[in-house]
Amino acid sequence: MRITLSIAIIATAIFKLVCSFSFQFTSYTSHSKSSARSVSIDINCHHKENDGGDWDDNELRQEAAVALLPVFFPEHTDENNLTPIKPVTAEVALKRLLRKKYSPRQQNHQSNNATTTGGNKSMEKSRGRLAELILGTSVMRLRHFVVAAADAAQGNYATFPLPYPLNYTELSPHFGEKQIICEFTSCSVEEEMRMCDLMVAEHAKYIVSKDSTQQLQSIQSTLMSRSNDPAILLAIEHSIPLFLASSLLSQYGSVTAKQICSLMNEPGPITIRKNAIKFNGTDGELCDWLWENDGVQAFPMKDILKPQNIDMYDFDEMKQYKGNGRVMGQLLSSPAGCICINPPTDGRGRKKLPKSIWSMSSYQKGLFEVQDAGSQCIVRALDLVPPSTSGSMDVLDYCAGNGGKTFAIASAIFNLKMEAETDESKCNIAVANVVSHDVVDERLRQIKGSLSRVGFDLDKSTGIAECKQDNLRCTLKTVSPIELKEFSASDNYMFDVVLVDAPCSSSGVLRRRPSQRWLMSKEETLQYLPDLQLDIIQKAASFVKNNGTLVYATCSLLEEENEEVIRSFEKSQVYIDGGFVPWPFSAEGDGFSRPHEITLLPSEWNDGFFFARYRKALII
Repeated sequence: MRITLSIAIIATAIFKLVCSFSFQFTSYTSHSKSSARSVSIDINCHHKENDGGDWDDNELRQEAAVALLPVFFPEHTDENNLTPIKPVTAEVALKRLLRKKYSPRQQNHQSNNATTTGGNKSMEKSRGRLAELILGTSVMRLRHFVVAAADAAQGNYATFPLPYPLNYTELSPHFGEKQIICEFTSCSVEEEMRMCDLMVAEHAKYIVSKDSTQQLQSIQSTLMSRSNDPAILLAIEHSIPLFLASSLLSQYGSVTAKQICSLMNEPGPITIRKNAIKFNGTDGELCDWLWENDGVQAFPMKDILKPQNIDMYDFDEMKQYKGNGRVMGQLLSSPAGCICINPPTDGRGRKKLPKSIWSMSSYQKGLFEVQDAGSQCIVRALDLVPPSTSGSMDVLDYCAGNGGKTFAIASAIFNLKMEAETDESKCNIAVANVVSHDVVDERLRQIKGSLSRVGFDLDKSTGIAECKQDNLRCTLKTVSPIELKEFSASDNYMFDVVLVDAPCSSSGVLRRRPSQRWLMSKEETLQYLPDLQLDIIQKAASFVKNNGTLVYATCSLLEEENEEVIRSFEKSQVYIDGGFVPWPFSAEGDGFSRPHEITLLPSEWNDGFFFARYRKALII
């Protein structure tokens, strides 16, 4: 069996391991990175008691530790060990190990030795165990390092090499004289390997533990006598960068920040969006279709999202710290077409789909896209209006990525047009033109690769895709920055709606992007990215028509990337000269001081996002 690991499948595996749920590798096929945002299967956080024995398999643990050595202790580019090369990610380390361990030759050899089907099942089980050990230890590296180092310090060990990219300056003051942390640049390979062994062993215990209280007490006893900083405890408990913990505490308050951090290590829901281009029935009818054809139980989000079920946040604290904060189901309803898949429970109490979501006939037919509910809310914030008969509407997805929101825009246009059409309107043709722009050519190629499944026909001679149904024709074109400039300049082309889904730290979707938390740096997140985001929204604003709409969005929870960026934009000459004004999300404003912006907090139903909306003045 050949194993092909895509980023999204890795994302699924990581949350099964971080929350300690069982995972089995089967045969995988690649799919676009955009789908990774909404892939997460299980909601059980710990294995059943009778499922813990295999975690004592010394061979698997040793293999995991060896695989993690270049992840935690990367090589260096100079003789003085001062400049680290780009570290190996846990996903890459896992892929390398599985390719080596389960190559076709090795699998044939093992299959020949397996006299029963139990042998193949054992192979699949060991692959799942390795995934959980490698990916889980990587994500939880800060927490496991502190616990492992504290425990080891009770023995004869005196030095503990610090895994990359944990910060020596931040952590060393919190350890006693015997618990000396040394930077890995001055440690031997043997010391580094020992630390990998200790951390993998710690994760094996973490996986099967029913209660992590004892481990947290170990962390607190190690740090509390030397630190009164709640940020360091929050960072270690949830294994996140210290700067991120500090920012969340100062911007959201203690209770809300802890809840956000807790969700970062929990699996997210499997949320899909109905594709109105291919399926013109109701949300409930699509759920019926999924059950009848794919054996998957699903429910419209609006039917299961009840205000009385949303009690995970302290709303008084949230209002005090985050005046624009909202939770799905509280002052913010779920989008139309948003559907939550409920995987069945297997014999060991785990939530697991009967088949890969990518192999479902309904997905392959293009009836739905995998997309988080929060991401769908951003498209709804565009407040798209169906183009008038014999008229047109032009929409620009300025940072299109792999096309998740581009296709959501096209679907929303068809859905709105179907709702608005009348007998008289059917005699005329309305046109909607969607343009997807990105600076990375590979992302644009992935959009083109999905066009047919979603419902578009691509004319390769013009590069324009088209979908026509009844009285609506929708075109879709992908453009690079140079092509957009030429495209706009040729006819002074402007857009009715411009969406800026800006590149960001992804702090609101870390449970979907497991390696991201240890790729984040304080300087990039709090300085470089906000400068880039401001530059992007100012450039995108130049493409908005008079009386047009501009929406800025990120999947970040940090003010530096959100509120501070749009406040700078609102003070800019681009904003003033363009005649932009805030456009509230409701006429009453819901009592918010800045009703044109929303911070959507993560929950069991959605990831975390921010979005703000503007209108450009109508100049006559």
